[in-house]
Amino acid sequence: MTLNRGVAKKLAVATTITGTLLSLPTFANAQFGHETLHKGSQDEHVKNLQKVLSQEGYYKLSRPTGHFGTATEKAVKQFQEDNHLKVDGLVGPETKEKLKHYLKFDGKLISLGEKGGRVKGVQEDLKDLGYYSGNVDGIFGNKTQGAVENFQANNDLKQDGIIGEHTFKALYNSPKPASSQAPKTEEAAVQNVDVKKQQVQTTSRTLNANHSKVLYMNSTAYTAFCSGCSGTTATGINLRTNPDAKVVAVDPDVIPLGTKLYIDGYGYAVAGDTGGAIHGKHIDLFMSDHNDALHWGRRTVKVKILD
Repeated sequence: MTLNRGVAKKLAVATTITGTLLSLPTFANAQFGHETLHKGSQDEHVKNLQKVLSQEGYYKLSRPTGHFGTATEKAVKQFQEDNHLKVDGLVGPETKEKLKHYLKFDGKLISLGEKGGRVKGVQEDLKDLGYYSGNVDGIFGNKTQGAVENFQANNDLKQDGIIGEHTFKALYNSPKPASSQAPKTEEAAVQNVDVKKQQVQTTSRTLNANHSKVLYMNSTAYTAFCSGCSGTTATGINLRTNPDAKVVAVDPDVIPLGTKLYIDGYGYAVAGDTGGAIHGKHIDLFMSDHNDALHWGRRTVKVKILD
């Protein structure tokens, strides 16, 4: 049975490939650091946290201070409550996972010669993804530029070594290689970086080699609990019992049901549903969380049809 989609409904994403339900990958989140942020914390990561909270209307002070005080704690708790998280005022992995979906490019390019916290965040993220093995020193030098260029090359971006809007978006929608325990020696650390970089490059090469067609489509998102929805897709996937599935609704005349896809900003998916409002180059992405669906809104996305 096809999901019933009302006009006022917002969307959400779920993807299935050859019958195996996939979860969303873990994305780089060094903008908020790798340690839990809490009342009393004071650094660039707190400032980034405050920027996102201010952008979403939670943080009321006129400018980010970088100091995690009472106002920041109150904003974090409200954000956690609105996103159905544990309300403890601590910014740990689950809260960061939600926050990263609200990261936006501020319009300021990050390029060779720049210094500071913004550069440090980029270096940390590139290191997480296996592209950067230098010091996280906040200095955008030749090594950082080279890492950015390699990342751009593997993500079909202009190789200019500059963090602009498109590179920023790609950076925060890139799968992080599977992590392992920290290496105990410097030699092991170098080997670990090389392995992670090879994993990312192999994944990218496989993706580029296996897609035969690229479409730019208008996307929306939906949930399985809208008014009148059965929760079961046109191909029989029960989204209520499989909330981590990644399924998109399509017009079968444009993308046949069962087609495997890769959608920028969403990941691997399967065309597993249809809808009365889905015509032409329009896809509807399943998401288990209502707030994620609302945040997705309506945007143009690059869709790779996989062989």
